Amino acid sequence: MTSGTVSVLLLLLSSNVIAQAPVANSNFNQVLNLNGDMNLNSFTFPDRSKVEAFSQAQQQLIVNQNTPPISGQQVTGSTGQPFVALMPQSLSVNTNGATNLVGGQVELVMDPQMLQQNAVNPDNTFVGKLSPDRQSWMVMETVRSVNITDMTVRMVKMNAIDGEYMALGRQTVETNAALTPFGSDQTSSVVIQGTGLQEAEFVDGFRMSVRATQPITMTVNVKNGVNPSMLTALQGQTPVNNYRYLVTTNLAGVTPDLNRQATVVQLPINAQRIQMMMQTMGVQANGQVALAVAQRGVQQNPGGATGQLQGVGAGAPAPAAAAPAVAAQRRGRSDFRENIARQVQGGTPTTNNNPAATQLLLNPTFTPIQANAVIDPLNMRIAIPVGQIDGEFIITMQNAGAAGSPQPAAAQGQGQGQQQGAAASANGTATAAEAPAAAKPAERRQEAGGDAQPPTGAILITMKEINKMVELLQWGGQAPIGQMMTDYVKANNGTS
Repeated sequence: MTSGTVSVLLLLLSSNVIAQAPVANSNFNQVLNLNGDMNLNSFTFPDRSKVEAFSQAQQQLIVNQNTPPISGQQVTGSTGQPFVALMPQSLSVNTNGATNLVGGQVELVMDPQMLQQNAVNPDNTFVGKLSPDRQSWMVMETVRSVNITDMTVRMVKMNAIDGEYMALGRQTVETNAALTPFGSDQTSSVVIQGTGLQEAEFVDGFRMSVRATQPITMTVNVKNGVNPSMLTALQGQTPVNNYRYLVTTNLAGVTPDLNRQATVVQLPINAQRIQMMMQTMGVQANGQVALAVAQRGVQQNPGGATGQLQGVGAGAPAPAAAAPAVAAQRRGRSDFRENIARQVQGGTPTTNNNPAATQLLLNPTFTPIQANAVIDPLNMRIAIPVGQIDGEFIITMQNAGAAGSPQPAAAQGQGQGQQQGAAASANGTATAAEAPAAAKPAERRQEAGGDAQPPTGAILITMKEINKMVELLQWGGQAPIGQMMTDYVKANNGTS
């Protein structure tokens, strides 16, 4: 379908919508009653937005229009990007604590002209809800509904409707899951605008959530194999998979302070593989393992790391007569490093077809990331914040004994030491206040006794939980309807 055909279709749809537009029965900033008799409460506002819900109790509702607190580009929860706002104002919905609604929905109107101006397919429209920290619009694709006939998009199936809402459009060709392929070329690159929080998801579920202060171009690739020499810094952890995720940006980690950013990496969990590994390790039904993420970051001294450059290397102090020569060598080394940094930041090619910007040296070993890790059981991912995204990532696993058993104190202290070292490496500084703060979790674990706490940077997962995740995968993430029917028939002697 050509762009001209799409434009004509949008104009025809808009004229049809205007002719059949519902009549407003409510006003903004008006106190409205939600009847508690389980009959439908439906309110249409002057801009044709609509709020509907059944209610189990008498409640009150007030709706207003607001100036959006953040741009439409700052979106979390969707697989693709970029996003744009399709409304000049957001919709604020407030009740007097109504949490017992049934079938609540917020319906927003799509402007055909804005869709055309921003090259947004109507099937790529969403309702975003402002996050609790007011840093992003949250898109929940499982509760999204689009009606192209009346040009509306809804957030549905809600038990509570309080919040601020915005109609958003995703500027992608794909109309459902918009996944980014693995690779290192421009076709597989992701552009982070540098204006707030943005996300990108790749073909296996690997996900990056980036909040940056300037634009970043990023690619993610997969590398086969995990060499044992890369694991010498780990303390008993083993890699779950036999591949690494390689993340490369145009900043390339040479100047960490150049872009002040916060990133959460989310690595997909292969529940079936972990189940088999736990069985091989002899983990019992009440046993558990600690899952964590380890990173092999970019070396911050690519010039000195080669050991082949004039003036690079550590030797005995030079005699006084050789001081001018030593100073010249130091100037040469400094010039070399500045040249490398310029090439990485600007993407300029180097001589002899040796692109330093894409071939920077990584640290020889993986180091566990010492930050608060979270498991996402719905999407089967482990998420953890990092200070520097360039480098390689793997998931590691370690036997953690029986569920409810305390972690060894030695392992706790060791993990805290790694946390301080990792913080100093990532940020370049480590304050004295961070040291006692890092020791507090270890104290809590010791005091808790039988209440097991995961080491810093890890999450504990039991064999029972893994078995449940595998079962969900087998049934497509749904209730096992067929098995339930079969078991019911068996329990009733073959009759239903």
